[in-house]
Amino acid sequence: MIPNLQPQTIYAVHLRAASVSGGKDWVGSVTSQGEIHTYWGQTGHINQHAGKPGDITALNKLSTQKTQGKNKYHLVDEYIPEQGWQSQQQQPVTKTPHVAPAPIVDWNQEAPTTSIQWDF
Repeated sequence: MIPNLQPQTIYAVHLRAASVSGGKDWVGSVTSQGEIHTYWGQTGHINQHAGKPGDITALNKLSTQKTQGKNKYHLVDEYIPEQGWQSQQQQPVTKTPHVAPAPIVDWNQEAPTTSIQWDF
């Protein structure tokens, strides 16, 4: 995840691949001005950046090449302006009402006459 994407970013994708050094991250983003920006580096240390002309179709092609290439990147996160990074969204907390389990034996009631018949 890149906290400071380019202004007017309309979509971004964060990919990760395993490596002997602990992992590689790649983030691709596209702006409404028709620019693709890519960021990459070791996992947790994305420190390289490049930009070039392109649209969402070109960005999707790049990310598909990453996920199907020899390094086998996988999806970590996606960014949409109205929602931000999906992993950073607050998930609604759903509360389920507490229902006490029914007792297996109701000790307040007498046992039925046929409950246990001893054979002595």
